[in-house]
Amino acid sequence: MIQYLTKQRIIRLNKATIDAHGGNFMPPDNFLHEENLDYLLEAVQAEKFSKPLYPTISDKVAVYCWRGVGF
Repeated sequence: MIQYLTKQRIIRLNKATIDAHGGNFMPPDNFLHEENLDYLLEAVQAEKFSKPLYPTISDKVAVYCWRGVGF
């Protein structure tokens, strides 16, 4: 079974990265547009004709990296 990143896990990773490397974290969750993250989480799990739109782990990582920019 595939385990996808959750919104809470992404928030924790974002905060840990900022703590380790610098930057600003705007409490409580550091969102400029939270709906973009919601879209990203849905996009990674998208299906077409009952098959994953992004079937491999590298496909999923690419979606997180490409579409995750700017949220």
